[in-house]
Amino acid sequence: MKAIRLHDYGTPESLVTEEVPVPEIKDNEVLVKVHAASVNPIDWKKGSGAMKAFFPVHFPWIPGEDFAGTIAATGKEVHDFKVGDEVYGDTGHGGAYAEYVAVKTDIIAKKPGSLSFTEAASVPVVAETAWQGLFKYAKLEKGQSILIHGGAGAVGAYAVQFACHAGAKVIVTASAADEEFLKSIGADQVLDYKTTHFEEVLSDVDVVFDLVGGDNQLRSFQVMKPGGILVASTQPIDEAAAAKHQVTGVFMDMKPSTAGLNRITELLDAGKVRTSIANIYPLEQAVAGWNDIASRHSKAGAAPKEKSKNGKTVLQVI
Repeated sequence: MKAIRLHDYGTPESLVTEEVPVPEIKDNEVLVKVHAASVNPIDWKKGSGAMKAFFPVHFPWIPGEDFAGTIAATGKEVHDFKVGDEVYGDTGHGGAYAEYVAVKTDIIAKKPGSLSFTEAASVPVVAETAWQGLFKYAKLEKGQSILIHGGAGAVGAYAVQFACHAGAKVIVTASAADEEFLKSIGADQVLDYKTTHFEEVLSDVDVVFDLVGGDNQLRSFQVMKPGGILVASTQPIDEAAAAKHQVTGVFMDMKPSTAGLNRITELLDAGKVRTSIANIYPLEQAVAGWNDIASRHSKAGAAPKEKSKNGKTVLQVI
């Protein structure tokens, strides 16, 4: 099969297109013929070596975590899926930048019928991160207020929609250029992070979902109610600061699951949540895909750079 591989830590230009064996499946796995795979910041961050202390890579490595495709074969212990089923999911470790990927069945789900394969491939990593951040870690409830940092990003856009659907008051920090987009998906208030110090205009916030990092975390504690919850996705919690402000801080760890994807599928098929795709590249142009997404993000822990489009970058395999 055709696959994109990396043989050592390096730049996007280190990615190569190669012919490799189709993966063999275990008894509890399925073989998926990949139609599309999306590009996430974690892909090129792992590949660059920037995160090797936390996520070491074993080379040669096929990147790519979320995908959509059709089941081509099933293991002996698989009963919930059959050959021909259209599925989507998150491998959690890579392997999706290829014509086939082997995955366990507890991290995939039936593809939303309302979405194309390309659209579906853009969903799992970012949508499950948003879902778990809001409901597993922050335990967001109807009537609460939530501040989402980096709301115009791929994870943030789902967080805004999920929080709005849950009946929360949604406040977002983002670029002024993204205000129209964010309000169209449910944001009640958008604060331009370039011109507004959110800690000077907000107070008594129930939940903060920090997708940006840096000093946002320390500044966020200042605007929260005692007993509030701050969920961080990019850096550990400053426990001393959280205690000082009587706030619970949680550094989240997203775990892909079929149950989570099924809940997200229901919202997608009901038209209550929408996807957003910025760019689509053929699989062979994975280098361009990595350069694209790298150009729209700055170094870890800093605010996102300006970007021309909202949404995910997807690699088209079929």
